[in-house]
Amino acid sequence: MSELKITGNPTPVVGKEEFYSVNQLLANSIPTKNLDGSKPNPFEYPVEWSVHILENGKWRKTKENDKKGIKVTYKFIQQSLERKGIRILAKRGDQVARLDVKPHKAESPKIDSIEFLDKNGKKPTKPFAYGQTLKARVHCLHMENRRVYATLWEDDAAGAGHNKANEKNKMKTLHGTVKGGIADIDFVLEPDFAKIANAIKAKGDSSEGKTHEYYVTAEILNKKTASKNTNVANPDDKVTKAKPATPPKPAAPKKQTPAQKKGPSKKQKKEKSIGDDVIDWWEGLFKVKPIIVPNPQAPTGNNPLKTGEADKNPKEDKKEGPNCGEKFCIKKGDKSELIREINIRLAGFGGNVPTDEFTDRTEKMIKQFQRDYMKVPETGKVCGNVLKAVDEFCNKWVEKISDYTCLCKNVHSITNKCSGFGKGRYNGEYSSSSKIERYHKYERPGIHRALLWGTSTLRFYLSKQDVYKYLWKTAGYRCWEHNNSVPRTSTNHMGKAVDIQFSKNGITIGGKRESNLPLLRDINDKFYSKYLNAKYQWVNGKNNFSIEPIGLGTNQTYSWIHLDVREFDNEYLDDKYFVKTQEKITNGSISELAKKLGFLNTCMCNSGGNNSDTKPQEDAENDKRIDPKKLKASSKAKLFIKDWEAFKPNLYNDDSEDHHCTIGYGHLVHSGPCNGSEPQEFKNGISKERGLQLFDLRIADFEKAVQRDITVPLYQYEFDALVSFLFNCGENFFVLKKAPKLYKHLLNKEYDDAAKEFLDVTSGGLGGLVKRRKAENNMFLNNIYDSNH
Repeated sequence: MSELKITGNPTPVVGKEEFYSVNQLLANSIPTKNLDGSKPNPFEYPVEWSVHILENGKWRKTKENDKKGIKVTYKFIQQSLERKGIRILAKRGDQVARLDVKPHKAESPKIDSIEFLDKNGKKPTKPFAYGQTLKARVHCLHMENRRVYATLWEDDAAGAGHNKANEKNKMKTLHGTVKGGIADIDFVLEPDFAKIANAIKAKGDSSEGKTHEYYVTAEILNKKTASKNTNVANPDDKVTKAKPATPPKPAAPKKQTPAQKKGPSKKQKKEKSIGDDVIDWWEGLFKVKPIIVPNPQAPTGNNPLKTGEADKNPKEDKKEGPNCGEKFCIKKGDKSELIREINIRLAGFGGNVPTDEFTDRTEKMIKQFQRDYMKVPETGKVCGNVLKAVDEFCNKWVEKISDYTCLCKNVHSITNKCSGFGKGRYNGEYSSSSKIERYHKYERPGIHRALLWGTSTLRFYLSKQDVYKYLWKTAGYRCWEHNNSVPRTSTNHMGKAVDIQFSKNGITIGGKRESNLPLLRDINDKFYSKYLNAKYQWVNGKNNFSIEPIGLGTNQTYSWIHLDVREFDNEYLDDKYFVKTQEKITNGSISELAKKLGFLNTCMCNSGGNNSDTKPQEDAENDKRIDPKKLKASSKAKLFIKDWEAFKPNLYNDDSEDHHCTIGYGHLVHSGPCNGSEPQEFKNGISKERGLQLFDLRIADFEKAVQRDITVPLYQYEFDALVSFLFNCGENFFVLKKAPKLYKHLLNKEYDDAAKEFLDVTSGGLGGLVKRRKAENNMFLNNIYDSNH
């Protein structure tokens, strides 16, 4: 009979650590001699502990509970309450001791501990890598079938446990349901987490090093439980420290390199905020070319390429003053490829053809553009300001070539479909003895650029009012296969025409109805004819945009408007003016083209109106996109957000997937539902005045988030829409790529496409969010702040 005995609590409480030990180190528990006759060393025979559970009438040894020592600890989990039997074994030499235990319930629910496992539920043997799944296993007591919220943090603070210094390092909050005392919550270590971790460093750290440290917290009844840290390999760590052959001499201070000498001072480091670090990182990640603004203080001179005495850099041009007195402006009578490009891109402002001459039409076109888009005095001349405004207009209103691809793709019976823009057939062939463009059978190689930019201008003017709205294009390109399937003989849509559908006061103008006709004629009069100078029914249409007749008869439009360029002279219908790819629509910056063609002085001139003296917020409100770092939420935006959030004096769980605890005007109290841990001030409810104070404090965080994450210029109303969006979705929504398409379109300056993506962020179609996203989309596109819902 073994004389080894276990001392310890046979009825432990789950979640409470218990000590177990053996009674003594008995001499007869150790062999008297080794096999070779030598005297045994007592330390070669430690006490070995194990835990066994009874399953199907047999004892099974658990793998994770093996220990060694005279005295050990065990803590039993919720699942142990369901076991048929639990036995602790202690073994030393040939002596074995047993103790059967029966765990008991704890007095109250609690989160016992959190451990990290790999996606297969196994303990990790090496640091995690980004892209992998980290499983947080939350051990719970008396919380069966309850939902547990866990938050993943990147640790930049000293010491164990959760630290308020890490509040900006929150990566994601997820939830799981407790089953058998365990809630497994899987966090995907998104690659963007690494970017955030490297952007936000601990105070005094120059880099994050080889690994990032993460931990998870879970909370119940005012008590937050934190896991131990786990390491994730830093993909951006490229520093290898070589060990010196001999220790460095401490006597002489290390000489600084020139790069180190240029580094920030201690004071500068102290003043630089975490937000600055994030902005610096994003600016480094996305290389956005800055807009060059002429220096109003720059000296004038006849030769802008001549360098001053103090500046000997031959590569740096001396800039002309803010106004050259029209000396370098492009004006009527001039001729160049730059003028041709301007005539194409601004064709919708009064109508024009792609000539390289600065004609009377060009002058009128520039005046209309200055008056309606730039909102500056009309000079009819092209200066640097006009070139920049053209680039802005192109970035905001460029068409999508994918909206124009051939309709044959949608007809199943057509087996010999074109690739999107015909097959280049029948050039020089006509369907009539009258060899005019109307009967030309040629499948043009794309869509005419003047038509594309005319449609862009139409959309710009439509955005300035609320009655009629552009809906979609019903027809762009139509090849001969599509014509033959109808059948149809018209060739206007072989690169020269577009049909557009509209709505009035939110109601689609559709169907073959007499009531549609006055609406279509009104749209034609107020937009096509007034602004594009389009000619109705091709009358006086030579070298102008033309409109197909409106009516219920044959070859008439009854629910859409048809715009084409078929009356252009042949020289303006050359293949080079037709495009089939997105990048060819704009074909680069017009300001850069001007520089390449030698118009350096023109690019630096601000003749014809310069709003550089106005405030940035006013610039962004007056059709000028500017750096978002110069913007703040407007008063209209604040009213819009407050109307949508609606003041609530008492704590509530919001409508998000995670049901975050909230109060006032959408003020986030903490992640996850309200659980009794909230500050006393909020438990008692707050006044509307206090709600406004909290709102003003909180709105600044979302302004900074837009300034941090968006590196392209914005209008004021676009900035406001993004602030509202993040206020509702979270300040790290873009960084964590929760709306990747929206974010990508923004950074690519695809503003209209970005606006469409607002509509997809609705948490699965929640009614309130669907309405709010539509309102934010309308604000972003049309400068309309509509908070009615």
